[in-house]
Amino acid sequence: MVGSLALAACGGSGSDGGDSASGACEGAPLKVAVRSQFAPNMEKVLAAYEDESGADTELQTLPDDNAQYQQSIVAQRMGDEMPDVLENIDTLVNAMAESKVTADLTPFLSDGDLQEDSFLPQFLDAYRPIDLPDEIHGMPVAADAYVLFYNKDLFAQYGVDLPTEDWTWDDFYAAAKEITTAGNGEVFGFVGANLPQPTFNPVIQSYGGFVYDKDSNTTGIGEPEAIEAWKFLLQPYQDGTYAPFEIGSSPSPPDFASGRVAMAFSTRKNVPNFRNQLTADWDVAPVPMLNGEHPIGGGSYGLSMSERSECKDNAWDFLTWFYTEEGGMKIMQENYATVPPTLDGVESGSWRDLPGPPANVQVFADAVADAKMAPQLPRAAGPELAAALLAAQQKVLLEGASVEDAFGEAASDVNDALEE
Repeated sequence: MVGSLALAACGGSGSDGGDSASGACEGAPLKVAVRSQFAPNMEKVLAAYEDESGADTELQTLPDDNAQYQQSIVAQRMGDEMPDVLENIDTLVNAMAESKVTADLTPFLSDGDLQEDSFLPQFLDAYRPIDLPDEIHGMPVAADAYVLFYNKDLFAQYGVDLPTEDWTWDDFYAAAKEITTAGNGEVFGFVGANLPQPTFNPVIQSYGGFVYDKDSNTTGIGEPEAIEAWKFLLQPYQDGTYAPFEIGSSPSPPDFASGRVAMAFSTRKNVPNFRNQLTADWDVAPVPMLNGEHPIGGGSYGLSMSERSECKDNAWDFLTWFYTEEGGMKIMQENYATVPPTLDGVESGSWRDLPGPPANVQVFADAVADAKMAPQLPRAAGPELAAALLAAQQKVLLEGASVEDAFGEAASDVNDALEE
């Protein structure tokens, strides 16, 4: 819990004023709920907000796991114990909206300094529910886009040329294989397990395929273009380019932060972990070129207003302050974790002035501009997609199934879920 002075009476920042008229907010704390990984930064944010506004706030910490987090929030809604502001995740936007958990922010974004066009469009659009495309049910906190992290010391140790901005995936695979071979089971060029959407989604698109098509309500993960993409992505596990899949899937696999892995695809939010644990010299480069483009995946967690909040004006006052350069976004940037999701923040935010590593911070700005968001799937199809793809990868890499058979079966399972 974070708390101090009594909350001021409700303002009128852009809502219909219903909560102001009721007086329900007089002296009430602003209640905020986030996952545990967000909680340390949110504690700092709320303390700063209290100092500036004189507000009383309460912070609730919920599970990190997306499914458990969603269940906790929905349970609170059923019990009429909702916070005023809550964390949202772009892949949960549909489920949160369908469960009547989150409020539409478009009335607020049409009045005041914080506008829809303040944000990077693809990141804000991820908070538009599929069935409510004219509504916005959250705002991104960070613009997370994949870049290539690389260990300069390991590249030097094994005599491999460093990544460049015009590196191709062939270059990436060649470097990974050379380091993995020379590392002899102690050091690897790349270690991976389940391929996340920010990796496979843009690669499938670069092959001309798709993960989900809203118009036909079908998945394309088993279509010919996607099959070629899967073969391309899984082959390095089979030919010694990467660490074996069994190693990457083990409970404690070697990772980039350990200094035993030369390269990793990751986002700015993992920079604090690398800075704290990795003693070697390291930096970042763009995702390698594939079929003439950088296949960059993106995503975000965000903040939403509760549909059940009785203090929507106060919630919006906090959200408006949060997205200012001197408000919550300043705190989020100063720990190296966040590239702001606003146009001004990307171009001139304080995150650019932090000392390295990484030194090549422009890579993050370029990545968020070109990032492709993971497609939203309705209802239970999203969790089914994740489960079906993990099972397909395991069948190919552990059981020797063909890519066509494994991902054809996965597509069938996801399409069945989409029809329900």
